[in-house]
Amino acid sequence: MSTLSNRQRFNQIQPPQKLYEKLERLGFGSLRRTKRFAWQNKAGPSEAKEPEYNFPLLSFFAGAKTPASFPPEDLGEVAVVGRSNVGKSSLLNCLAATTIVRVSDKPGLTQQLNFFSVGRLFYMVDMPGYGFALVDEKEREQWRSLMEYYISNRKTLKRVYLVVDARHGLKVADLDFLRMLDSKKVKFQIVMTKGDIPVLPTLARRIITVQEGIKGFRNAVQDVLVVSSKTGAGVNQMRKEMLFLMGHLKPKEFYTK
Repeated sequence: MSTLSNRQRFNQIQPPQKLYEKLERLGFGSLRRTKRFAWQNKAGPSEAKEPEYNFPLLSFFAGAKTPASFPPEDLGEVAVVGRSNVGKSSLLNCLAATTIVRVSDKPGLTQQLNFFSVGRLFYMVDMPGYGFALVDEKEREQWRSLMEYYISNRKTLKRVYLVVDARHGLKVADLDFLRMLDSKKVKFQIVMTKGDIPVLPTLARRIITVQEGIKGFRNAVQDVLVVSSKTGAGVNQMRKEMLFLMGHLKPKEFYTK
């Protein structure tokens, strides 16, 4: 009896129509109009286009290499974390339509907790990457300890966004970090970045495997966000959800003036 390889099992996943429709609305394109995808030729009810949910001006507020350097807990916060070189900084820049967050192809550029003020509405916190980084083991352990202290003790932290590469999904290092977050009883949500790279069926299958991978975590937000910092697909939806989470989402009329 033959055993299917991981790739064969992956390719056998049949994403539902609603997932393809969602990805099309987010800007990731649509499937080719062939008999295999005949359902796409059936016109459904049109949905009103979402307005642009722009953030106010993003500014660097504080950097912290020790807990003593954390700024006061006077605003709500969301933290962004992921494996080194996964695209965290590019995502932050794209969300805020800025270039203030330093971007590099060299892993391990972020070596402290960087607090960015979103128009004094809330803070976005850029955390050091985990996994591969061009630093020694001792320094990586210091980063990990700093992140764990922040996650465990920060009363104003509303959510941790864990960024993963849409081409690869959850890796061992990601799952290790998720277990830590879950043990701290901190709400977290997966953000799949570089969503423009895989072809649409592969992207849809990857979303399903990631959703399956987080089902066992009590503190995981089960809805997986998908974005592309290159094309901007999915970014507007993430902005909207962040503004709602932080209590700053205004009526649609405000954004269409």
